Amino acid sequence: MIRPRKEGERMQEKETWRPFSWHCPNCGEISVGYKNSGGTIRVECAKCHAVMVRKIMGRRHDRIDIYAPKGEVNETGRYSAL
Repeated sequence: MIRPRKEGERMQEKETWRPFSWHCPNCGEISVGYKNSGGTIRVECAKCHAVMVRKIMGRRHDRIDIYAPKGEVNETGRYSAL
């Protein structure tokens, strides 16, 4: 049975904290993160300390940006500033 809302009562959104996990492309270790209020997932690998930022763009489109650890050199030969 659904009761009617009273005046001034707000409907609460149920927010589920679901873990997102994927393999680190740098070392292969499984990384786990949670979505923030902007919809991005930021994870630092526990093994190689690479930072990955995953943004869900659409139903079938995810973007994962990978940042080399601070002081390390990435594929282009430039030092990472993150």
